[in-house]
Amino acid sequence: MTSRKNYYMMNEFKYINWIQKQIKYPPSVFIKSGDDAAAIRLNKNRFLLVTTDVIVEGIDFLRNKTSGFDIGYKSLAISLSDLAAMGGAADSLYAVATVALRPKMPNRFAQSLFRGMKKAADKFQVTIIGGDVSVVQGPTSISSTIMGIGQKLKPLTRSGARTGDAIMVTGQLGGSILGKHLRFTPRLKEARHLNRKYRINAMSDISDGCLADLDHILKKSKKSAVLFANRIPISRATWQLSRQTKKLALKHALTDGEDFELLFTCPVKEALKILKDRSLAVPVTLIGIIGTGQGIFLQDVRGKIKKIKPKGYEHKL
Repeated sequence: MTSRKNYYMMNEFKYINWIQKQIKYPPSVFIKSGDDAAAIRLNKNRFLLVTTDVIVEGIDFLRNKTSGFDIGYKSLAISLSDLAAMGGAADSLYAVATVALRPKMPNRFAQSLFRGMKKAADKFQVTIIGGDVSVVQGPTSISSTIMGIGQKLKPLTRSGARTGDAIMVTGQLGGSILGKHLRFTPRLKEARHLNRKYRINAMSDISDGCLADLDHILKKSKKSAVLFANRIPISRATWQLSRQTKKLALKHALTDGEDFELLFTCPVKEALKILKDRSLAVPVTLIGIIGTGQGIFLQDVRGKIKKIKPKGYEHKL
């Protein structure tokens, strides 16, 4: 008989790692499972980027507090953020979506949900080409898959960070639960600009939290990092949330999920150029340095350095 505890052995990332070990990839797959998107080579110069996400009622949104429009918008935008994390390397974008609704869901809600999807699609030139609709005796869920064809830009991955690289983020961090987690702008434009103009070694988006997503980069790159506490860009929402939770604003900024900002590494010379680049629509901040070894370290305002755990949001399975 299977022990009850075996049902709860794996967290989200352990389960994903286990799945990856079960898959054998053909040579045409040159970016495999484990990054923000997978990449398939179509010919010498063209490739297909593919990413998929699911959002579920009660976990990613609250049905009685969230409009159908916002739910639909988020369902597509999170996958667009994954493509941004690959350096925005794909040009022509296409989407399919699967919607599982509760029985007797009002037509107005279902239509509003699609309008939200279409808003995100139109804003980022995505063509919705199909999908599926079903009814479920449980929470509403929406799954989106976005495919992008590219050839002009090289896809960026989590595995390219190098010792001495600057660690950079776009925008401000934390407090997304107060609204940003529903209405955010995937940083596709910024990712394409950075990828086209600068030497970027590694990139991801912040979906699980700054520390957790930095840890993904570090493990893939086999590196460590030192973050500067006084350089973390803390959002106004984070300060507001900190007053409510009584937790340090810095902790929220480092561990809150669903910021959907870009997190990337590049040579310091490139970082200094990026900091002066006025053509970027959002601010970019240098928050740390890549080192050798393993782990994440935080340098406080007094210069004291301590190792910290890569905490962030993860689904409990």
